[in-house]
Amino acid sequence: MSDVFAEEAQLNDLPLWADEEASRVLSEIAQANNVPVDVLAELVALQRARQHQERAAGIYQRIEEILGRMD
Repeated sequence: MSDVFAEEAQLNDLPLWADEEASRVLSEIAQANNVPVDVLAELVALQRARQHQERAAGIYQRIEEILGRMD
């Protein structure tokens, strides 16, 4: 299973991914702003995975890696 698929599967409980209309609107906004939806999904998955941590050690580097895929 790819990392992107695994991350999107973890987001299926969120309205932006679970609700068809919300997902469509998200896709339209992302496309209008040249941001791939999989990048948004990966950023949200990263935040969810790290939300229990008190410190954000290493998170900024990971965010830069994710956003770097947009170049």
